[in-house]
Amino acid sequence: MKYLSFLMILCFFLVGCSDKENSQKELSKEEKQKIILTYVNESTQKVSDYEVEAFNSLSSVSGDNYSDDKTLLAELVNNTMPAYEKAVKEAKSIKPEIKELDSPAKKMVTATETFYSALELEKEALEKSDEEIMQKSNQKMLEYQKLIKEYHAEMKQITKKYNVDYDPTND
Repeated sequence: MKYLSFLMILCFFLVGCSDKENSQKELSKEEKQKIILTYVNESTQKVSDYEVEAFNSLSSVSGDNYSDDKTLLAELVNNTMPAYEKAVKEAKSIKPEIKELDSPAKKMVTATETFYSALELEKEALEKSDEEIMQKSNQKMLEYQKLIKEYHAEMKQITKKYNVDYDPTND
């Protein structure tokens, strides 16, 4: 009798600990398509909005708009970095609902963290007037661009598979 009770408890325990994905029915292509649309059009939109805010801030004092390091540093610290910090936080908060989106979501987090790291290095370079640190920042920016390119390539494959329109230049 003890053996039977033990087996019943063990069965309940094993059933209760089963993998959530295995216990749910497989989503249809249409359901996955809807999840992907929501991911592209809603979940990642806030990240994109914060990135645009940060990029606009940075471009307002760099390139043709550059006047001096002091102005660039002030804009970087007061506007660019806080906006981009929000982008990183938002990227980290996205929880993909299907496994197909896990890799691109992780890549987005890595990309935003990389860009933020580049901003931190740029800040340090400006504070110390150190060209070598500025070069490290520029390398991080290039790494960010590579990661974003990879992210978009992954998303194009996924959206093509599920017949979802995806144009990353449409932001």
